[in-house]
Amino acid sequence: MDFLTFLAIYIGGLALFIFVSLFGDSSAFRGTPVHSLHWLFTKGCCQGFWWLLQRVCGGSAALSLGNASKYCCEKRNPILQLLYLTLLAVSYYLYCRDVFSLLPLPYAPSWHQWTGAGVLGVCLLIFGVTSAADPGVVTADNAEFHQSLYPYDDVTNAQQDCDTCHISKPARSKHCRICNVCVARFDHHCGWVNNCVGMYNIRFFLAFLLTNLVLCLYAVTLLCIVLSGILHKHNVWYERTPWHSRGSGSLRRPASRLLQWLLVYYPVPTMLLVFLFLGTLMIGCFFAYHCSLIARGMTSYETFKWLDYKDHCMEMAKESRPVRSFKAWQVWSRWRESAAVEQQGKALMSANLYNQGLSRNVADALFPAKAWTARKQM
Repeated sequence: MDFLTFLAIYIGGLALFIFVSLFGDSSAFRGTPVHSLHWLFTKGCCQGFWWLLQRVCGGSAALSLGNASKYCCEKRNPILQLLYLTLLAVSYYLYCRDVFSLLPLPYAPSWHQWTGAGVLGVCLLIFGVTSAADPGVVTADNAEFHQSLYPYDDVTNAQQDCDTCHISKPARSKHCRICNVCVARFDHHCGWVNNCVGMYNIRFFLAFLLTNLVLCLYAVTLLCIVLSGILHKHNVWYERTPWHSRGSGSLRRPASRLLQWLLVYYPVPTMLLVFLFLGTLMIGCFFAYHCSLIARGMTSYETFKWLDYKDHCMEMAKESRPVRSFKAWQVWSRWRESAAVEQQGKALMSANLYNQGLSRNVADALFPAKAWTARKQM
């Protein structure tokens, strides 16, 4: 196994781990191996470690670790915010020391130092705005207003009271146990901004994802140009052999040899490229996922409710059909029965009451005040 194959396997495994850990609990992967791997990475390993800690260190150590875990996972805290700022600071320092110092190069002028700092500054600004923005906290004073915005569909949203806030919960709202408040059109709690994402700040959260995606794309593109210029400057693109000289008949080095040369002589820019490339993929997938939710008039929290509702309808459809048994070799008949159950279950499902079409869904998320005014005038 050459070095490039080993690196590709390592990057692929790391990307799979990050993807499964972040998105494996999504409704799209429920009942699949991805969801099982998510449980293993996020809960199974923790439960195994917890069991081992109790056996080795006793109950006191387990209690201390439990209190620390409760603070990190169930209380509002700035740990992930500090981690985000640390990642930005370290990455920018390494970029200035090992990438910007190489400029200018062919196709990479020195003014990239200032544009890079500008993009980073915009990211920090949007990060601060998203962290401080009101997600749409529902109180006794504004509960009546929020109740007038969306009707109850009795599928994913039923009328009920919040036992903690002592108010009637508006449709599409949820009580966040981390922030200990009810949030209108609740999407999820984001530890990276230490804030809930809801009706009022979903647009800032999307801007936060978009600016970080642009920052990573910009850094990856510039790194590719810089590393390509370094290879060109040191004449590393071509093999030096006794019977070939650089030109039309020269031999080009394989990608694995080029990568090995970069890791030996320019290790920091090369590893930065790998790290930022993975970050680009991760943020890009997360941004695309939230855009798809907005286009369908849904929230992250509602997708799980819709999955439970779908399972309920499928179970009703299955119970309404006669019981049939199939032999092990009757794969086609088993598939047809499963398809018939799924089709019948979908027929029982209600449509999404909050899906008003692409343009209105986008306006509802990005310009909520105008959307409310237009809805009340209808």
